[in-house]
Amino acid sequence: MTQSSSETTQPSTEAAPVELRQPPARVRGYWRLLLLLPGAFLLAFGLFHFYNFPEGGTVESIKLTTKPGLVGQASEAVKLIDPRNPDLYLKVSTNAGDFKTRPYNDTPVGNGLVWSLRKPIALSEVKKVEVWDSNSVLKDEQEDNITMGDWSAEGEHYRIDLLGRRNQPPPWALPLVVIGGAICGFVVLRFVWDQVI
Repeated sequence: MTQSSSETTQPSTEAAPVELRQPPARVRGYWRLLLLLPGAFLLAFGLFHFYNFPEGGTVESIKLTTKPGLVGQASEAVKLIDPRNPDLYLKVSTNAGDFKTRPYNDTPVGNGLVWSLRKPIALSEVKKVEVWDSNSVLKDEQEDNITMGDWSAEGEHYRIDLLGRRNQPPPWALPLVVIGGAICGFVVLRFVWDQVI
């Protein structure tokens, strides 16, 4: 038996399968990466000014102590033999000129003597400090000659510490570092989150 051609050409009543399309890809947060530029700039600018500020400061007073160690102890022991207490004063050499401090009359060095300056001086201006004793019979005797280059220095018998305000980084530098770091951290975390989801 042969089938008629009409039976073979009849369309089937089943529906053709529908082609499923993928939903369009989500727009990832690549635009947020542009925020890295200002965040990195703030972070770098703040770090630069936090770590790179001018050294030095202003000297407001000068402290004299006996040199630590055996040399200072031996020098102190020799001075104890003399029944007179020294009348120590300082002669300070600066770029603007020299000046003398008032003497500490009949005062041993002990834990240190501090001379307050009439007006603050920049640290870079102080070149040399000489220690003098005006308690001698004929003329003042120079006890020590100390060349300064930093906040403290030692001579043959004594140690000089310059006291005052040291230069600090600008107060706005650390907040800029925090803000810039927070922006960069947020952008990176958000970008990673967008890639994972």
